[in-house]
Formats: sequence, C-alpha cells, structure tokens
Amino acid sequence: MEHGILVTLHLICATLFIGVVAFEVLILEGIREHLPAATMALVEAGIQQRARRIMPYVVGLLFLSGIGLLTRVYFSAWYPPFSSRFSTLLTVKILLAISVLVQFIVAVRASVCGQLTSLRSKVTHYSVFIHMLLILLLAKAMFW
Repeated sequence: MEHGILVTLHLICATLFIGVVAFEVLILEGIREHLPAATMALVEAGIQQRARRIMPYVVGLLFLSGIGLLTRVYFSAWYPPFSSRFSTLLTVKILLAISVLVQFIVAVRASVCGQLTSLRSKVTHYSVFIHMLLILLLAKAMFW
C-alpha cells in the first residue's frame, strides 16, 4: 500500500481513537458530578455499547496501518531497535502502543463479560489517555 495512504489511514484512526478516549476522560468525567449516578450509568452503558461496535475496527486499522508503515517505510531506520535516536523513539512508541492494545483488549473482554466496573473503566481510560499522549509526543519527536 502506498505510503501516503498508510499515513492518512493511520492518522485518521489515531485521531478517532484518541478523540474518543479524550472525550471520555476530559468531558464525560467532568459531567459525572452533575448527573445522578443512575443516569451516569446509563450514559456510560450507551457509550460502551456504541464504542464496542466501532472501536475494534478503528483500533484494528490503526495497528495494521502502523505495522504497514513499520514494515514498508521505517524498518531500515528502526532495525535494530535502540540503534539510533529515531529507532529508540519508535521502539518506545511501539511498546506503548502494545500496552494500549493490551489494555483495550482487556477492557473489551471485561465489558463483554459484565466485569467492567465504573472505576475499572475510569482507570483504563486515564491510563490509555496518558499512553496516547506519550505516543503522540514520540511520533512528533521522531521527526524533529
């Protein structure tokens, strides 16, 4: 696949993913104190239901496009890991992305099994949000 298409797809998926997580962390958590607990539970359930339908595709495309970029464009600059400044930043970015993927899979499984509590969801969202911010900073720093 052409470099431009991979980059565009990767950026669109990253924007959607970080946008959803940022909304939940920055907006949704801010309205929690203004809504009754039962109402907030319904809002969270509605968002989780919608996210379960959309986000697996977004995350899947995000990772596939990232793997495509790594293997088709950046492999020679990346391998071996930690061999240069660029390689080190990309390696840390990849490790953070794997951590996000694991957290995402665990959260989806917990949600499907009915074990995703409000607290667990909140902690996961904050963790993923911080990881995503670090990934964004690393992605920018790779090309400075």
